[in-house]
Amino acid sequence: MDFSIVAENLIEDYGMISIFLVVLLEYANFPLPSEVVLPFIGIMAASGNMNFALALVISVFGGIVGSITNYLLGLYFGKPILKYMSKKYPRTQPSIKASMWWMNKYGKMSVMLARMVPVARTIISIPAGINKMNINIFILYSTIGISLWNTILISLGYVLGDNLTLITKIVKDYSLVVGLLVVIAMIIFYIKKRKNVNQ
Repeated sequence: MDFSIVAENLIEDYGMISIFLVVLLEYANFPLPSEVVLPFIGIMAASGNMNFALALVISVFGGIVGSITNYLLGLYFGKPILKYMSKKYPRTQPSIKASMWWMNKYGKMSVMLARMVPVARTIISIPAGINKMNINIFILYSTIGISLWNTILISLGYVLGDNLTLITKIVKDYSLVVGLLVVIAMIIFYIKKRKNVNQ
């Protein structure tokens, strides 16, 4: 089943409530790629079928609720959740490692920064819960990061119109560049860490 098509149909048929539910599920690590869902919201807004500002606010609210769900999973169930995800969905392993790295290196800032990194941006909420980050700080930094990401993707759909192929290519290229930068940063971090241990 193509969940992206299901999500698009729900948004088209049921509007704002569907935006809230779809984005909530996506930020709670349900397999709904925002790279498709959020630009589609922009396309709907550009066609006059929904209000851009209201759709953006609803999407951010959905993202926050989904993120809090993951935060609570991390807080109460801890590392077994990440082990389960890593085993059940092997493709998430690099993102899980990246999320843990973000949290260990940047602390509360990681919650905001990781929101701009595909996949890691939804998983980061679990390490935040595991580390018992202050919930108010978590919500604040999550709101900033989610707002930036959702605004960019919804705006892409709004500006570029019904051209999901081009939007997908732009986001894919962005994801590759950011992923490469994260890997390089992680390698540099571990090299420095090993040097400090050996000294």
